[in-house]
Amino acid sequence: MNSSALKSLLFATCLTGLAGTAVADEAWREQAGIGEFAPVSQDWDQIEAAAREEGEVVIYSVSSRIAKLVDGFHERYGIKIVGYDIPSDLQIEKLRREHAAGINSVDVLFNSDISLLQNEALPKELVWNFQPEPVTGALDEAEKTPFLVQRHSSRVVFYNTALNPDGPPIDSLWDLTRPEWQGRTLLPSPLEDGLSANFLQTILAHPDEMAAAYEREFGSPVEFSEIVVEVAEENPLIEAPDASMEWLYRFMKNKPVFQGSTSKIFKNVADVKQDNPPLGITSFSKMRSNKDGVYAARPILELDPVFGVTYPTVLVMADMAPHPNAAKLLIRYMMEKEGLKPWNEPGDYAASSAFEAEQVEAFDIPAFDTLKLWPIDPDEVYFSKHNFLALFLALS
Repeated sequence: MNSSALKSLLFATCLTGLAGTAVADEAWREQAGIGEFAPVSQDWDQIEAAAREEGEVVIYSVSSRIAKLVDGFHERYGIKIVGYDIPSDLQIEKLRREHAAGINSVDVLFNSDISLLQNEALPKELVWNFQPEPVTGALDEAEKTPFLVQRHSSRVVFYNTALNPDGPPIDSLWDLTRPEWQGRTLLPSPLEDGLSANFLQTILAHPDEMAAAYEREFGSPVEFSEIVVEVAEENPLIEAPDASMEWLYRFMKNKPVFQGSTSKIFKNVADVKQDNPPLGITSFSKMRSNKDGVYAARPILELDPVFGVTYPTVLVMADMAPHPNAAKLLIRYMMEKEGLKPWNEPGDYAASSAFEAEQVEAFDIPAFDTLKLWPIDPDEVYFSKHNFLALFLALS
């Protein structure tokens, strides 16, 4: 066979494979009732009966608390949950690789990396947004599309309350750059933890607010360090140095300590049996880990200009899910009060307005929309990621 014929054969084989994949995907969407094949109304008796026949549902979960749903879901529906505790970005990478290899083993992603979901997974049809009609009435439109939001999570600054009886030891993000806090701020490495990177990226996206906070803290306009000016001049994507860049430089110069576990960060901050407690940037929901006489910490709610960064945790169905009806049932269950129980903790705000109102009263916490939190911008975080990493390394 000559080379031209061989190339034609290989090209034809490739097209056949791609066509086969497209047909298979369409057949799955039709069978699953997803995408263009979604029914006008959802027949939950039919969905539940089909889910019981499927017998199990596989979920990649950003939260280890998924294990707390196994018994209740099985008791209610007779369906087994097979859960894997996997960070959000790794979930999407695992799904991408499996999908490319024709391995369809997961049904649901419980995920917080909204930037990757919105800019990669959804456009490439690796995931599908499913909105269970019985539970969407108490959601805002932004909590239904492009993804179904189960709860709002946050990364915030914690302090030790037992050893600071008069209140927080700082009142501004700029305090984290002062000499007395050198080596005493804990956070996950932004080179290893996507949400930690998102926290810093979101601060970088608010230079005007950081400049105003600097003036409130120090009484004069921010002055830029020489290295910040040089980095801005050398980076074609940066028009001029700004207050957020200056904050990042001073913060990194103050030698924050990177720790891989948000739970470890909380415990190191909250341990009541220490002399000089650090501050920590960790998950708002770690408030649940407080324990009398052992751990005592809470977020600095009035930190200037903001005490943290918020992001949604969402539920999506994986493309080619082997148990699509069980996936739908689990997604609905995790949006209901019973399925939300593992995340019904101070700092985890339910997307459902009815459930959130109960949380505010039960936990004596502020309503979510009154908190000084900056939401991540999925597009900003996604498209500035490489520039952020370059900037972070240059200023570190």
